[in-house]
Amino acid sequence: MIKNFNKKLNKELMKNIFKISPSGFKSYKSLFKSVAFAFALGLAVTSCGDMLEVEPKMDLDKDRFYQNEFDADVAIIGIYGQLMQLAEQYVVLNELRADLIEPTMNADADLIAISTHNVRAEDNNKYANPKQFYKVILNCNDAIEGLGRMRAENRIGASEYEQRVSDITAVRSWVYLQLGIHFGTVPYVTTTLTSIDEVNDQSLFPRLQFDALLDQLINTMEALPYLDVYPNNIDLTAGTDGYATTKFFINKRVLLGDLNLWKGNYQRAAENYRAVLETSTPLGGGAGRVYYDNFRISWGSNSEHAVQYTKANDINSLVNNNNNGWRSIFGRNIDAGFNYEWVWAIHFDSQFAPNYPFINLFANEGAGEYKLRPSTAIIDAWESQTQFNNFEFDARGRLSTKNYESVNPEVGKYTFNYNGLTAPLTQNGKWFLERAASLHLKFAEATNRGSLPGLSRLARSFVNNGIHVEYTPPGFNKNLMDATEVMNTLFYPAPYDFDAREGQFPFLRGPWYRHLGVRTRANLPSVVMPDDLEGQAEVVWTEDLIIDESALELAFEGHRWQTLLRVAMRRDPSVLADKVFEKLSKSNNAVDRNRASAVRTKLLSGDWFLPYNWDAN
Repeated sequence: MIKNFNKKLNKELMKNIFKISPSGFKSYKSLFKSVAFAFALGLAVTSCGDMLEVEPKMDLDKDRFYQNEFDADVAIIGIYGQLMQLAEQYVVLNELRADLIEPTMNADADLIAISTHNVRAEDNNKYANPKQFYKVILNCNDAIEGLGRMRAENRIGASEYEQRVSDITAVRSWVYLQLGIHFGTVPYVTTTLTSIDEVNDQSLFPRLQFDALLDQLINTMEALPYLDVYPNNIDLTAGTDGYATTKFFINKRVLLGDLNLWKGNYQRAAENYRAVLETSTPLGGGAGRVYYDNFRISWGSNSEHAVQYTKANDINSLVNNNNNGWRSIFGRNIDAGFNYEWVWAIHFDSQFAPNYPFINLFANEGAGEYKLRPSTAIIDAWESQTQFNNFEFDARGRLSTKNYESVNPEVGKYTFNYNGLTAPLTQNGKWFLERAASLHLKFAEATNRGSLPGLSRLARSFVNNGIHVEYTPPGFNKNLMDATEVMNTLFYPAPYDFDAREGQFPFLRGPWYRHLGVRTRANLPSVVMPDDLEGQAEVVWTEDLIIDESALELAFEGHRWQTLLRVAMRRDPSVLADKVFEKLSKSNNAVDRNRASAVRTKLLSGDWFLPYNWDAN
């Protein structure tokens, strides 16, 4: 059944859309794309009338709804519209619980409790509410059932069914992963229900501990019939009005990589990340730019995404705009440069529900309430770096924020396109979920924990200077010498066998020859490991490097709590406890500072999860 449509949309328009027959779908494609494919609908699919409010005139019987491929696509869009409502909860839980964001004096009690790890079940903290996640999950279950019925009745073809059911199952699995990360032990429900409150009935759905949940999710994802992205010749992926809809949909192989990384299946995680890193194909049968640049942090895309200065020795000439340089990763329009970096990013449009939540949280002008800000800890980390040009700061700090050097710096990644002075109500933006740099760092994390000797060096090349440079011997001249046996890791089996060779005699251009590494793109030299480390000490040192670089590169994007918790669970609770302690002890918020020692003690004990309060607001 279709419900909870965007109230800003004209109801007559929506009524006309749903009068379209399958044969008439193509003639309405422009209208449908402009509205639906930008996730303007914000609808959800559900079988239970008491789950969410239902607009009576929009209440269609689900047996009448799942009739054709058009209906299936509307259901898919509805799931993602519901998923968008988790954006604020996702960022708050994954960043504020960690060390890179802290509350301002404008923060409410719920945000302060999240930051200080002082969430109590009786407080009904809105961010610690598992029910919001289950609303998405139950809508996924209904859609999966509906799609199955369509396939059984031959209302949808086999390939169309496999693509869509795999997508929705992956969304459900991703939401469950988030539940496990934050609540630890949760009910696992894969069937349709008549009431959302049945989820909380432990006689029906006993709660799974996180490790058992991971097993279920991995088995489910491994069994999917379709793991690739949607093909580009179907209506779901047809871009329109500046929206690249192919990036709206979850990447199933990234999720499989994540699940295996959490589980400790490090080679399997690396295999899945590698598959995504190499999803490009040559243009026109040859090795074109997309082949070398897509997701590979390459010097070929340097003009789009590298830290740059217009004058080599002028500290004030940092390229800091939405169209070029490192900041443009977040501010630029949808173009080739955007697609080289982004794997998964969902767009919000101010004309349609749900509202973009990050202006209110982060902006210090217009409609913003400036509730959260970059932590002093991350600013100190950025300021501790020295660039190739000897400028003593990591430019990504200035390029991740607004008003960086003021007393009120803003988390800028979400607000670079917002002007609260001239257009306070125009609150468009993106929910950033996965990009090339996060894939690099997670591939490095998985590879560093691999079983073959020397893999930590390969992991460090992804963080530091790239495969091409790391595996070039000192004094080697690529223009004069044979590069056949250098600049590569082809001596390893997959997924660790990279070809970054570049030479003239013979002519060689390996698919990874442009690879830079995360720090080189940021205009930062490699962090060099001490010579006396080997074995497990080398693995731990490299893992710490990855943790630190993840903070500098991925701050505010929702990865931080996940990274710290994952390493703490496999290695040592102090990895998490000490980082959070540093944030709290340096915080501008007195409540944070006063709780620092108590929070460290709590996290050292392994008390990492939120109370599972089904009745939270």
